[in-house]
Amino acid sequence: HIHPHPHTPPLSPSTPPPPSRPDTAGNNARRSSYPMTSTQDNRTTKLNLPPFDAPTMLVEFAPLAVLGLATLACNLVYIPVPLHMLIASMCTIWVGSFGALRTSAKGEGGEPTPQSEEVHHMSRRDVYMSPILGSCLLFGLYLVYKFCPKFYVNLLIKAYFALFGVVSIGEQIASVVRTYCGKKVEWHDRVVLRFKIPFFNTLDAIFGLSDPPSKKEAQDKSESEDDKAGVTEESDPAEVVITGLDGVGLLIGSVIGIWYVVKNHWVANNIFGVAFSLHAIRMLSIGSFFNGVVLLTGLFFYDVFWVFGTDVMVTVAKSFDGPIKLLFPRWVQEAETGKWQSSLLGLGDIVMPGIFIALMLRFDRYRKTDMIAMNGKTDAKAEAEGKKNVTGFYSKYPYFSSTMVGYFVGLSMTIAVMNVFNAAQPALLYLVPTCVGSSLIQSMVLGELQELWNYEENSEEEAEKDAKKND
Repeated sequence: HIHPHPHTPPLSPSTPPPPSRPDTAGNNARRSSYPMTSTQDNRTTKLNLPPFDAPTMLVEFAPLAVLGLATLACNLVYIPVPLHMLIASMCTIWVGSFGALRTSAKGEGGEPTPQSEEVHHMSRRDVYMSPILGSCLLFGLYLVYKFCPKFYVNLLIKAYFALFGVVSIGEQIASVVRTYCGKKVEWHDRVVLRFKIPFFNTLDAIFGLSDPPSKKEAQDKSESEDDKAGVTEESDPAEVVITGLDGVGLLIGSVIGIWYVVKNHWVANNIFGVAFSLHAIRMLSIGSFFNGVVLLTGLFFYDVFWVFGTDVMVTVAKSFDGPIKLLFPRWVQEAETGKWQSSLLGLGDIVMPGIFIALMLRFDRYRKTDMIAMNGKTDAKAEAEGKKNVTGFYSKYPYFSSTMVGYFVGLSMTIAVMNVFNAAQPALLYLVPTCVGSSLIQSMVLGELQELWNYEENSEEEAEKDAKKND
């Protein structure tokens, strides 16, 4: 949600999950690189992506540099809050979407590339349950704040988010260096620290933090990882290995974490918020276009009900103190307290539309490769057609471009209504119709409505098989 006043942070089920913990042998077996597929004609194909080079790195991270410059400039000169809010949210979604495209990269034969990473695939059940579980979490926090001391609750929340913010920043740094430096950095995979977490897999399974893998999958994964790290067969499967690159990332994250805890500065808060958002957009897959429409529709009604129908959202939002929002200073002090005022944008209003926009970016790449092959065109013909048709960024990524425009329109509408009525607004009320609508309109313009509607990255049959294995 977008809030015009300070100390009213939003909360929604779309708050991104904490980043994955340091590598252990008990990682979620259902997390894998995207097997890009389509249900058209019941044929399944894998998407092969070329290696990422310097121009690709520029496309991915130039918006992040823009956001950094805007944040720096905001400490020196006044930047209008609406402009700052649009820059921060859209740059974060841009970088996260191209990061998700990078993690989905496949090499020859569908094998993972050095850019590929493990992702969490949302099943159809996850999509249906998200608004319900989010409502339970929201109401639970409402009861906690109502009957427990607010100071101690916020102290635990702040410590929790600071810890995982450090890990998230470390993971973002490690991911970028491994992708674009590769073997040029010889020390990045050198083990510098090992320690064990007792009962990690048992506690993980009890609290449902991740889906437990099947015994065979866990054993195969453990053996593969142990071979790389030089771990013997008798090693504890819950052993955590920190490499030199991980250590550097964690060190940088720790400095920011200390800054956040001690000073509670808005820049430190935003660094954590952007890191959480990038991690969530990069590592979450909604699986299919249909899942994305269902998820956003459910959260649309969730947002409207809890903001306009009850006081639960407002009560929790005013009480919650944690980096689950981006702050935008207004450089106006409150008359009574003298505190500086800020406008807020909840991370859920970035992440949930962001994973949908990232899906559209992957669909753009899919339609330029696999969809051409499935329509019976030869590689030479497809390449010639690609050279003929692809003349600009919009031509290469029409769905991504149109959905980003839809996000811009939706967020601009939210800001306008917020300023007119001087009241917090559920941003998904405006973002869901504009994002989903822009993608559907683009598909009708290109005559690809059926292909878009049937697009899948991870079929439900595969998800069900994984679930049976886990059981």
